[in-house]
Amino acid sequence: MKSTTLKSNCTEWREFASKVDNILQDMVTLDAAGNPVEQGSMYFDDAVKKIAACQLDILGSPTYPINEFVAKELVSIEVERRNLEFMENA
Repeated sequence: MKSTTLKSNCTEWREFASKVDNILQDMVTLDAAGNPVEQGSMYFDDAVKKIAACQLDILGSPTYPINEFVAKELVSIEVERRNLEFMENA
């Protein structure tokens, strides 16, 4: 897995990006039967809600830059890529 180092000095951005990254990193991508999680599953929907709820604090005012559509896409990509990586290493 590739590692990316955030280089900006903007603490607000770094904290926001870290929150989203941690949610994606910690999510379950295979169900108990070993199948990839899909939209509508508890794990998928939970990750989408958590990402959409991540706030970016600018001047003390919270904003929510990732809507549900973008969160679903991020979760779908994470599931797909992690499962491809698993299959390549199996």
